Parts: sequence; structure tokens; C-alpha cells
Amino acid sequence: MVKTRQVALLLVFWLVGAVTASGQVLLTGEPGGSGAQNVAVTANLISPKAFANLTNVWAQYGYGVTDRLDFFAAYGAIRVFDKTQHYVGLGSNIGVLQRSRNGLDVSLLSSVSVPLTRRNEAATLLVTLAFIASRPGKIGSFLMTPYGGLEAVAPVGGRARDVFTPVETLHAGIAGVAIPLRKTWTAYVEYNPGPHLRSGGAGVVVTIPRRQPEVQ
Repeated sequence: MVKTRQVALLLVFWLVGAVTASGQVLLTGEPGGSGAQNVAVTANLISPKAFANLTNVWAQYGYGVTDRLDFFAAYGAIRVFDKTQHYVGLGSNIGVLQRSRNGLDVSLLSSVSVPLTRRNEAATLLVTLAFIASRPGKIGSFLMTPYGGLEAVAPVGGRARDVFTPVETLHAGIAGVAIPLRKTWTAYVEYNPGPHLRSGGAGVVVTIPRRQPEVQ
């Protein structure tokens, strides 16, 4: 019975991610853990209805503050209409549920980004909140971690010409998979269809091995 509920909950997260508007998190619901470090390089294509395609490329450094809290900093660039905007961001991923106790890893992602260039064509701040659920699994001998969830993206301090950020809060779905490539390399693929917005993205995360304590 418990296993059935766990599968049903994960399926709900996947279905929600498949039928709502687009969002990109490229993260699972499992924080890295205390002292963990990683570097991610990611990109996605955003296709809003009745608007030109936007490309978003960013790099991110993450650090595990505790076993349930990851902190990260990002730098990225968005391009549309032959214009490029550069931005920086800060955020966190907080573990809410752990699969060792609850059958699923569930986390709360929060981030805020600030434009560095073309500020008159974007909101002052772009705030992102997301619930993410995941659970590792195998298909034969192939290991992967499917994840899904819900995301809200809210502009704060909109400008007269918002080109690089939305003019109102958008609610998005999340459906993706993390695939380990090597011991310290993981690939992420995510797709987010919706009635007014479609988005697809991919990224590679490199985990920095933890320093082992010296033996006296």
C-alpha cells in the first residue's frame, strides 16, 4: 500500500509537469549534502506563444551547507531579437522529504536573479519558487533519476518594455531526468510543454569530490 502511494505521488508530479506551462530547474529533489560542491553548465530554449524564441545559457556553482540545504550562485545570458542580457542569481534548494523515510525526495527550490545589462527591458528581480520530487530507479541495469514538480516565476519591479522577463507571474510544470555519466558527471534533460509556453533544456553537472580528512 505504501509503495503504491509513493508511485502514485511521483506519477502526479510527472503528469503535472507534462500539462502545465513551462519551467526549467534542472535539479532533482535530493540536495547534495553537507560539504558537497558542484558546477553546472546548462542551456534551454524557451518558446512563448506569439513571441520569438529565447535562449538561456547559464553556469552555476552549488555548495551543500547542511544535509538538507544547498546554496548556489549563477551567471547567465538570455538572447532574443539579436539582443543579449547578462544576469546573476542566488538561490537555495531545501530538502523537505527524504526517500529513506518518505519514499520520495522532495525539495523546495528558491532563487532570485538580477539583470546586469539591458535593465530597462526586464524586471528588476525575477523570483523563482519550485517544488521538486524525485526518486532514483533502474531500467534493467540503467540507472536514472526521474523528477517532476511545479514552478512559479514572478517578476518584481516590471519595466515598460519587458523583453527578457515575463510581465506577470507564470506557473510552470517540471518533467525531467538525471542520468549519471561517470562517477562525478551527471546529465540532466528537461522538457516543459504548456498551452502558452514550451521549453526544453539540458545540462551537465560536475561534482567536486569531497576532501578526505587526513589520517594522523
